[in-house]
Amino acid sequence: MSLEPFTYRSDAHLTEVPREPDESLHEYLVRANRTLVGRVRMLSRARDESDYIQAGEQARWRIDRMLLTLAGPLIGTAAYVGLVRAGLTEFARFEFIAGVIAVAGISGGPFVLAFATLGPKVTNWMLSHRWRCAMLPMRRRR
Repeated sequence: MSLEPFTYRSDAHLTEVPREPDESLHEYLVRANRTLVGRVRMLSRARDESDYIQAGEQARWRIDRMLLTLAGPLIGTAAYVGLVRAGLTEFARFEFIAGVIAVAGISGGPFVLAFATLGPKVTNWMLSHRWRCAMLPMRRRR
């Protein structure tokens, strides 16, 4: 399946079915009906494929936003847990603890941005199986 948008590649209009000169009205109507049914099925498949692609993109964006939203508080929490484990919170002043958490947040910013660039790859990996399973019934119809 291609990720390119669907375009109808023909000079004729999508609903135009020209009548042959030696064709009876009944033959023309049968042929036109078959042609139009095929075109409607083609458009339906293209719409279904674009819906699946759009749903996958929306799921990727949601996962990326959740990961980026959770990354900020997790960095500060990890810094505080590190201070507690080191035993510095018992005798350190509040300003020192706040400064360490702030430095961890600032230095964690590039990490979060690097993870954001890797996010699409991670989410593609996580969603690829679900997407392939969703596309199987559509591929069988062809």
